[in-house]
Amino acid sequence: MNSKEHTNKNNIFFLLKTVIYTIGFLCLVGISRIWIGPKENWNQMIENEFIPAIIMRTVFLTVAGLLFLGLSLMVSKIYKKENHFSKELVSLLLLSFTLNLIMMLGLIR
Repeated sequence: MNSKEHTNKNNIFFLLKTVIYTIGFLCLVGISRIWIGPKENWNQMIENEFIPAIIMRTVFLTVAGLLFLGLSLMVSKIYKKENHFSKELVSLLLLSFTLNLIMMLGLIR
């Protein structure tokens, strides 16, 4: 494989990973804003069950984010690149928790 083919392959790999991460992040932001139920139930949950609610919502967001981590892992395998799944998983957990905390505290509406 010559240098130009190698560079193109790396550029495509980087582009695919960037698209996956961007779409994944936007989906997680959108999902974190979802609440099915009346506003009163949301307020009651925030006041009475904050810790269990944030844990459950974080688990839900993490499971949704695993779809994008799976896609990222597949792209890495296809391009025979090293993948840091454990670091990406920790980042996903922190992002999920942070997004839920921001939404539940009402810092962003």
